[in-house]
Amino acid sequence: MFKKKVLLVAIGDELVLGLKREDNVSWLSSELALRDYDVRALEVIRDEEEILIELLNYWVGKVDLIVISGGLGPTHDDKTRAAIAKFLDVPLVRDDETYDCIIARHSLGSKKNLEGCRDKQASIPLGSKAIFNPVGSALGFLVHAGKTEILALPGVPMEFRAMAQQYLSGLKKGASIRLALCKIVGWPESELKEALGDVVKKFPNYIMFLPEPNVVTLAIKGSEELTSALLCEIKTILEDDVLPDDVSCLEEAIIALASDLNASLAFAESCTGGMVGESITRIPGASSVFAGSAVCYSNLAKKIILGVPEKILDSFGAVSEECALAMASGAMGIFKADYVVSVTGIAGPSGGSPNKPVGTVCFAVSSARGNERAFTRHLNGDRETIRLWSKNIALEAIWRELKRLGQKR
Repeated sequence: MFKKKVLLVAIGDELVLGLKREDNVSWLSSELALRDYDVRALEVIRDEEEILIELLNYWVGKVDLIVISGGLGPTHDDKTRAAIAKFLDVPLVRDDETYDCIIARHSLGSKKNLEGCRDKQASIPLGSKAIFNPVGSALGFLVHAGKTEILALPGVPMEFRAMAQQYLSGLKKGASIRLALCKIVGWPESELKEALGDVVKKFPNYIMFLPEPNVVTLAIKGSEELTSALLCEIKTILEDDVLPDDVSCLEEAIIALASDLNASLAFAESCTGGMVGESITRIPGASSVFAGSAVCYSNLAKKIILGVPEKILDSFGAVSEECALAMASGAMGIFKADYVVSVTGIAGPSGGSPNKPVGTVCFAVSSARGNERAFTRHLNGDRETIRLWSKNIALEAIWRELKRLGQKR
């Protein structure tokens, strides 16, 4: 079956300079993959006519569709429409009819500003079809360059997605194509690849590894039959480490499981500074299971709020399993939760020692039944990476405790 070849381009100096993260073409790439399009490349370029023209000269004729995000606004640095017109050797013309439809939905005060932008934002290359913008003011457009279609859309994410959806609505999702996601908890990417070595060797072109701290998402693309078979095989190998199909993240799995078990949760945090509790509260329904998180960064806060004995801090230090256990016990007394996880560590870049280098993080898990355990992890990376790993390890610890409780019932 013939697959349409696609190039996706994001335009903006702010993207190239790293001032803003690019999400538009990444999102569109996954949407097109589900429609069995062959996305050949994702390009991020500066907002300069010469660079875009050079890119078009290279790709036009090689792909069937080029989608461009950005450079259609009213300011001096928005050059996409002019560059494409120059490439096609045609003038820019105003589509006043479509632009009038955009102005009509705005308030009287906004209309004056939009009229001032008409000469630029209503202009499209001669011979192109205007794309109505349902949420913004700049027109998009679709134009042919030989056998290649060029679809240019504004770069504001809300506008880009709304207008891209208009285009996607005319495309059928491939009946035989499925993109399945499987989230594995507690495995570094390198070790997970070893564990799934035989599966990956058999299907190297169908499985992608998408790692984040302490969670690896496996993206599996293929027919319904193939993806189902691969998911089943992976779950058989890693039965205890796979998140349920009906959740999108570890936090969601924790809340769903705690709700089913009627269990309440709390945290005591030092080096994570509230990241664990914040990540839980991002999920709807958190209030039904989450009691709270005590953020105690200094030793004084650990003593006064959590009741960590000074003797433990003097003998073992704030970064120790003994301190983590005392923090969890103190949080249990404050929140009266069924389960508490504590985390204390050295995120760096300073503060380490030969015995406790940067990346040393201690955790403890306590239950209202009196069970408790502590463990230490030695993490690598910069400060933010260590904190993210610590947050996700703490979440993994509570998830596994809840799973154990569920298995006993």
